[in-house]
Amino acid sequence: MNDAALTDLLASCRAYAGGRVGTRFNSAAQAFYASAKAQPKIAARAARELSRLPPPGAAVLANMLGTIVEKGGAVERSGPAVWELYLAWLPQIHRGFAGRKELSPRQRQLLDAFQLLSQSAVSHLSLMPEQRKLAAGDKALMAQLAELQDYTPGAAWVRQVLLSRSDALLALHPPSRQGFRLRYENIVNCFHLFTLIQAVFGERLPGGRAPNRFIVDMARCVTVAEEGNDEPWWRYQTVRPDEQDLVDISGEASVETISRVDGWQVILLSPSVEGAAFWDTSFFTPQLFAMPANVVLEEVLTTQEAAEWLARIGFPVGEATGAQGADRS
Repeated sequence: MNDAALTDLLASCRAYAGGRVGTRFNSAAQAFYASAKAQPKIAARAARELSRLPPPGAAVLANMLGTIVEKGGAVERSGPAVWELYLAWLPQIHRGFAGRKELSPRQRQLLDAFQLLSQSAVSHLSLMPEQRKLAAGDKALMAQLAELQDYTPGAAWVRQVLLSRSDALLALHPPSRQGFRLRYENIVNCFHLFTLIQAVFGERLPGGRAPNRFIVDMARCVTVAEEGNDEPWWRYQTVRPDEQDLVDISGEASVETISRVDGWQVILLSPSVEGAAFWDTSFFTPQLFAMPANVVLEEVLTTQEAAEWLARIGFPVGEATGAQGADRS
């Protein structure tokens, strides 16, 4: 049964020329899904065939393998083959646009199938942290994705996957002498992080307020992003080894730019200032529903722990930050 299901699906993939799939393809796909559920290793056998299929069929099969992974299938069975295929197609498409010439028939065919393959790549990469780390360090790959993201969403999605970061974060509120350990997941830029920090704290801290659920749901990939704006409730600052005073965190910058103290990224929530910059929901996009963004409160520091951290970064007992930052000398 398993051999027949895979054989029928591969035949349908070879015959598929793009567009909507027909009844016969749907039947073959459903039989394959049933076989993969009964015998999970069939997904690995199917993945080995990806590079031998024409682009339309390869993309559909890759997308099906992504669906299996999303439903709990082992990523190691198909992830490496899907990513290898993505890395084979990407430079061919990139050369077409980089040359400023009309795409060749082959490049056009690859581009037409690229979205489905990219969806599969996102599904697989979301469960492949080591591969994400390696790819994010590949400057040539990241440059190609950056140059192509305006031409094809498939490049933007994968670039977002590779730029997304998850880490522990220490949030200190000097005016109330409070501190918190947070964890953020799958966030690229600091504006996105600010929105989700505010969602966590709400009215818990002075200057906070009830979160806008419409904005927060978009930031957490619960709903599809629409036009909207958010604003800072506090001034987001951090420390810099080469700066005497606190420095403002750039909302457009990567979350990796937030300074570390003793291994912890540190943010200080200082009283906000008039005229602080708003940001729009484009900073939450492209949304990756396979890797939803979030911030969670993991621990409230004791009064003594908060005081020790504040002193460590230059706030003596009783001192609070003002609108212009603090002298930490």
